[in-house]
Amino acid sequence: MAYHFRLETVLGLRRNLEELAQQKLARELTLLEEHKFRLAELKQQRQDLIAEFEEKKHRQMLAPVFALFMEGIFRKEQEIEAGHALVEAQQGAVVQAREELAGKMRDKKVMEKARERDYQKFLLALLKKEQNEADEQMVLRFGRKGNLH
Repeated sequence: MAYHFRLETVLGLRRNLEELAQQKLARELTLLEEHKFRLAELKQQRQDLIAEFEEKKHRQMLAPVFALFMEGIFRKEQEIEAGHALVEAQQGAVVQAREELAGKMRDKKVMEKARERDYQKFLLALLKKEQNEADEQMVLRFGRKGNLH
């Protein structure tokens, strides 16, 4: 008699859900790294723009060019603030995905423990059955009173 866990489909589902949660966490982490990289690019662009502005300030500059630089720097700073907000939001999404994964892992472990307990019960029942069969053979061979032929 082969062992069959009654809730094997549930265990399989829990394993699949855990795998999906792992994939989601990986996607969220990748997205977080992309946002951080984009933020670093924006900061570098702002630094380059400020450096160019400082260089041009030493020479004579027309008012519209000055205003254009100021507007450009202001826009970069706004983009950086938006980038910071994106990074923070993505960090929250990563934390949420980690918590979700931890929950899925706990659910799977509970099912695996239930499966292990069920398997131990199966082995115990099998052992009892074998012992009963062995006892029955001894009774048939030697009789109930233990008479040795």
